[in-house]
Amino acid sequence: MSQRIFWHDVKLFLRIFCILFAITFFIFDGTAFVSIIAYKTTKFFTAIATTLSKPPQLGNILVTTTTLVPPVPPVPVEAQKNNLLILPEFNITAPIWTVEKPDLKLIYKTLKLGVVLYPGTAFPGQGYSIIIGHSSQYPWQPGRYKSVFSLLSELKVGDKIYLYWDNKPLVFEVTAKTVFLPWPKGNETTETIFPPEGKKPILILQSCWPVGVAYKRVAVKAILK
Repeated sequence: MSQRIFWHDVKLFLRIFCILFAITFFIFDGTAFVSIIAYKTTKFFTAIATTLSKPPQLGNILVTTTTLVPPVPPVPVEAQKNNLLILPEFNITAPIWTVEKPDLKLIYKTLKLGVVLYPGTAFPGQGYSIIIGHSSQYPWQPGRYKSVFSLLSELKVGDKIYLYWDNKPLVFEVTAKTVFLPWPKGNETTETIFPPEGKKPILILQSCWPVGVAYKRVAVKAILK
């Protein structure tokens, strides 16, 4: 009888622990997960709407419609004060900041203000550029950009990335995406998975992956159009 009571208590404890862990985990990274859920939901209903709105196919004749290619967005007012990164796929706009040296404390402090051009990499459009941002952060941490890259892994080949650097619009197109285990835990670095190609303008967006965990990295490669 005592063993039954013991195992009953153990199972009850494990259930309570799992529930509390799930609730705590969601609260800590709530902003990021809300962004992901909202994006997935929007994509789902958009896909349904697109399917329903497809022109009918009559025999071997397909009724087509003209698709307008959206123009490059005009220079936002914010670009007069800060360099900007815009991910139209997710309706995200974030200022791009630079730091003088690869000091982690300085980088993390600056990430509270937006995304960061990793020190030592080229200015966007002038070579090999790496921009990093948070995918999630604790709710008590200050800053508006704690989950700015929570949807980074959702970018697809062909998606556009817009930068405004020194008031100049730059359009990049996603060509590749990967998740890797960074050095020193793994053998990979950003430069080994997406090597520089001479002076060719390449943009890498990078963040922690999966959301809520800093174990691996997700990196998206884009080229200047």
